[in-house]
Amino acid sequence: MIILGAGLAGLSAAYHLPGSTIWEQGDRVGGHAKSAASRGFVFDEGIHVLHTSNQYVLDLLSGSANAHLEQHRREAWIYHHGVLTRYPFQANTHGLPVDIITECLLGFIENDRRQGDIETYEDWLYYQYGRGICERFMIPYSIKFWGVHPRELTTEWVSVRHPRPSLEEVLTGALTDQTKGFGINAQFRYPREGGFGTIARALADAVGRERIHLGHRVTRLDPERREVGFNAGKLVMPYDAIVSTVPLPELIKIIPGAPDSVQRAAGSLRTNSILVVNLGIDRPQVTEKHWIYFPESDYSFFRISFPMNFAPNMVPPGTSSIACEIAYSGGREIDRASVVNRVVADLRRSNVLSANDTVIFQDVMDIKYAYVLFDPQRKPAVRLIHEYLRENDVYPCGRYGEWAYLWSDEAILSGRHAAQMLRRKLDHVRGQDGDDDAGGR
Repeated sequence: MIILGAGLAGLSAAYHLPGSTIWEQGDRVGGHAKSAASRGFVFDEGIHVLHTSNQYVLDLLSGSANAHLEQHRREAWIYHHGVLTRYPFQANTHGLPVDIITECLLGFIENDRRQGDIETYEDWLYYQYGRGICERFMIPYSIKFWGVHPRELTTEWVSVRHPRPSLEEVLTGALTDQTKGFGINAQFRYPREGGFGTIARALADAVGRERIHLGHRVTRLDPERREVGFNAGKLVMPYDAIVSTVPLPELIKIIPGAPDSVQRAAGSLRTNSILVVNLGIDRPQVTEKHWIYFPESDYSFFRISFPMNFAPNMVPPGTSSIACEIAYSGGREIDRASVVNRVVADLRRSNVLSANDTVIFQDVMDIKYAYVLFDPQRKPAVRLIHEYLRENDVYPCGRYGEWAYLWSDEAILSGRHAAQMLRRKLDHVRGQDGDDDAGGR
């Protein structure tokens, strides 16, 4: 059994499919959940934390894959109108100008939107929070992050990602500095050392490194011949079944003879992309915070985080680190030549950095596939593509195989689910052949 991709989903699939092998195009495991170390600085590919309550995932990561996770109390903030307020905005307007607080409170209290009026993500935001909170934070941040207006998105993905406070909590957060944690990631776990990529490395050790083949980019998947090719045909292998974490648009491109309808569906799928500017600063502990959101359009980044506060040994002694995330898309490109200078200027303007701070390390990561856009085309397109792939014994999983907004724990569970589907099929075939011993976890 062949698994394409050594991200968290692919590693999980391999762990739950004894005898399978992973084929990964990169030189390291982890996909977008890997970490990079240089000159004593460790950076993830944008902010990554584990905030699951799923006991199976927690047992896996503390047992077979001992990732040495430690728990943190989130310190997340929002920079708005020159003021830092606690996250989430809908429960913490204290410190903002009085007219903005009043607008947000009245909008929440007087909100007469009905659930039956919801058709888009914009409708859902107004229904949940009222006009002031939406227009001061939710909508500007959504446009900056997704690259599209929330009226272009559906509500399939919202679930627990947007905590709705009570009226009492909204009032308390307007009148006082409310320290109560809201949302699923108010507490989170992070590896003790080595960055978030430690989780992938621990899973890879549990799988067995001899089953993981790096430097193999899949370039052809032929359902007719039941063959999969790597590195432009330098290696061709037969397959009975494949678990794929390859982004659906990229996977369909390498399948000869894929139906036109499937190709059109793949071409309709959209994500945003993210440029991450990673900086090392010559001053220790520039802040105690974990991350800060920036909804205002005149700041280049939508979020910054501080890796040195996630775990010890993420920076050299006497220094700090900042990861600045900038969303872009086909309709909103970035001047890459000047992006680092722009980011540093914005950090100084927001008083994250002082005039005397010196940047002693810089690196830029470009993440083409970042967050999946839940537009109206997504659901029917994914259904059609998945049906076609499964007819040909290809089982997609992970964020870009499912084409969904999956957190890290959900990616692990997605890989497990794909493995279970494949094992059920094997059980069925073996049962027909008189052999019902499927084995495995």
